[in-house]
Amino acid sequence: MKVKHKSQQGFTLLESLVVIGIMGVLMAIAIMGSRNPMQTYRANAALDVVSSQLRVAREIAITQRRWVQISINQVNNTVSYQVKAPNAIGTTELDGPIITMPLPQQTSFMLEAGVPDTPMGFGNTSAVLINNLNGGPVGMAFTPTGAFTDNTYVNPINGTIFVGMVNQPTTARAVTILGSTGRVRPYTYLGNSNWVE
Repeated sequence: MKVKHKSQQGFTLLESLVVIGIMGVLMAIAIMGSRNPMQTYRANAALDVVSSQLRVAREIAITQRRWVQISINQVNNTVSYQVKAPNAIGTTELDGPIITMPLPQQTSFMLEAGVPDTPMGFGNTSAVLINNLNGGPVGMAFTPTGAFTDNTYVNPINGTIFVGMVNQPTTARAVTILGSTGRVRPYTYLGNSNWVE
């Protein structure tokens, strides 16, 4: 009886080189797609700080049936809110503490040249433009109904807050506030005049 020997099967050198080449191309694509991950992370973190502070302030205003005053400090790069005491006669209750959150390191309230306005179209003449005022009006607040108003607590105001990193347009982020409902919408700049919510 004859014994048949199977020849050993394996990869040739050429096949191995092709596979290594394909893996190299895919790795290069992945690296190029994730350029500057730390800058993207910081810009997204700044966006989260602003939008979350505004949303928390709005929720407190609605749930506690109070006015919650907002302030944005462009020098120190902080967002603050404070629950205001009710205007009842004879109350001894005081305003709540001021809750302040700083933006992450290397980020600031800023508007990079060439970055267009958000789709909401509230303006982009300054980094913090609320009710067409740089920095917004003093005393702006969320009302117990959730609306975002000026210091009269009556007139709804709209605005946009831009954050990012200096000289890096791809890190541009924005938060818009719709006055009548108090809705807070975050946006990320994709370049080529495109924002995505």
